[in-house]
Amino acid sequence: MENIPTKSQIHTYTLKGLLILVFFISPFITLNAQDTKKAEKEFRKALEYINLSNYEKALINLNKSLEYNPNYPDALLAIAEIYYNQYPNIDSLRLKSYQFYKKLVDISPDFDKNAHYRLGDYYIKEYNTQKASYHYQYYLSKQKAPKDNKKIEDVNRKLKKVEFVKTNLDSPVEFKPVNMGININTINDDYFPILTADEKMFIFTSLTPNEDKENTREPYFEDFFVSYNTKGDWSKSQKMPPPFNSNSNEGALTISPDGRVAYFARCNSDDGFGSCDIYYSEKNGNAWNQPKNLGADVNSSSWDSQPSIASDGRTLFFVSSREGGFGKSDIWYTYKKDDGTWTKPKNLGPTINTEGEEKFPFIHPSNTTLYFTSDYHIGMGGQDIFYSRIENGKFTEPINLGYPINTSSDEVSFIVSPSGKQGIFSTDINGTFGKKDIYYFDLYKEAQPIPIVYMKGRVLDSKTKEAVSALFEVRDIENNRLIASTTSDKKTGEYLVILPLGGNYALNSYAKNYLFYSENFALKDLNIKDSYEKDVYLTPILEGETVVLNNVFFASNSSELLPSSEAELNTLTDLLKKNPQIIIEISGHTDNTGNPSSNMELSNKRAVSVKTYLETKGISSERLISKGYGQTKPIAENTTEEGRAKNRRTEFKIIRK
Repeated sequence: MENIPTKSQIHTYTLKGLLILVFFISPFITLNAQDTKKAEKEFRKALEYINLSNYEKALINLNKSLEYNPNYPDALLAIAEIYYNQYPNIDSLRLKSYQFYKKLVDISPDFDKNAHYRLGDYYIKEYNTQKASYHYQYYLSKQKAPKDNKKIEDVNRKLKKVEFVKTNLDSPVEFKPVNMGININTINDDYFPILTADEKMFIFTSLTPNEDKENTREPYFEDFFVSYNTKGDWSKSQKMPPPFNSNSNEGALTISPDGRVAYFARCNSDDGFGSCDIYYSEKNGNAWNQPKNLGADVNSSSWDSQPSIASDGRTLFFVSSREGGFGKSDIWYTYKKDDGTWTKPKNLGPTINTEGEEKFPFIHPSNTTLYFTSDYHIGMGGQDIFYSRIENGKFTEPINLGYPINTSSDEVSFIVSPSGKQGIFSTDINGTFGKKDIYYFDLYKEAQPIPIVYMKGRVLDSKTKEAVSALFEVRDIENNRLIASTTSDKKTGEYLVILPLGGNYALNSYAKNYLFYSENFALKDLNIKDSYEKDVYLTPILEGETVVLNNVFFASNSSELLPSSEAELNTLTDLLKKNPQIIIEISGHTDNTGNPSSNMELSNKRAVSVKTYLETKGISSERLISKGYGQTKPIAENTTEEGRAKNRRTEFKIIRK
């Protein structure tokens, strides 16, 4: 199953160690032949089987060798290497290797320095930091610079890990995992959880037995399951409806904040570019479209999987083993452009990616925190969970989630609920319903992302009240950065966007043959409810219709346009270019504060500023009329600050269609 790494993927191995053993162990045979000729004879037979890759028979002869001489170092090392290299997926067998490494270093500490390295790894998994440090230090003492610089660097990193483990064992974080229950979890491996923004739909991947009698190539398939939250309880999970599950392996699904676009990995498909590719499917009404490959611009001839879509609906993070990365697998990202195509993927860089494996990216809906796993950043064990904040467009140094969330085993497929208060992940700790189960727990405050609010509603025709499929965008007023982007459902008009608390936002919605809608609002109140509803009404392009440019801003008591106005003015530019027959009047308005004459002059200058901006974008001046009305056309009472703010506005009116 290529969507979830097996332990052979996490602990990469080859026969190189055993081949080295075969060629370099022979000098010790003559040194130890005096112990017993029978032990040597059995050992030589074992070497013959090793060269034939028949490790089961080799073990038989090696064990006979130890019966004749229990302290025969060649046989001890050979057995240890076989168990270590040939059974990485069977913990009980691989663990056997360590008892032979232990005995080997007890009777002959200098016989094989790599045995100390292996034992260092073993003891760190057992949280025995003292013994782990001893064996790593012993191994380090046998290395010589500059020939062994790479090994010296590696073991020094391991020693840092020992100190990290020791510190975290002494200072555990709060962690009380709760099984999500039998309605979610199955008797099989369950992993890759995902939760929609409203926390009503829960999707995960399950490793299910192959019931196709005609297709016996794969004993198991990865399929998607879904459960719905009704009145606080999760429904019994069911396989997701077509077209998601197929005869290929599917896994690692991520879904847009509005629940209408799904991205996932599919492996070994006829239309794939590599072993696993990323696909997408769009939802119209209650039906999902046939999944499509994201294409060669995103997918590669290598392994591409584990996507995570950001709350802007356009930035897609994923994992790839393609060339150009820093290690075995890296986290990359691509961006969906206005025309629907995707940019060439970019690597997240060395702050996140390492020489090892970075996997399971999850960008929280707040778009402020990235969670992922790594086997190379300093941690507790194999794959640990880390998080990195996004500050000024850059990722901060990753922080380990700490013990006991992270352990000496592998922690995988971790997400954080939209509220930011709960962590959800897959594990095989005691008390599961099958193998790996999905658990949730309260995430300690330091690791929580910024809280979010989701806004939902419908986009409707202002005249007919029928659903409109419209582009819906929200930007940060201060930096004009796109925060959320979605398209309302063409059948229902429904939309949903996620917004981090603490910002000032500009909203725009527009569709073909309609005037656009704009509004600005602030989410500064940290006690605001987690959602609110707002229906948006779009007006058809008709003569006499007026639109308030709510997201056009000027410097105080000035006609100078602020940079935060560009997004809305560009939307107006786009409207005029797509409808070249339209002629508009741009009007400026003020409240009744101050001198009426000065207000008239200021409103006129502001209207001219907007007209000039549009002209610089290629709109003919013959299609633009500018006029200032001062305080003569209020749309609200001037007796309150709220009313005066509404009266201070810029509008455009359709003069000719």
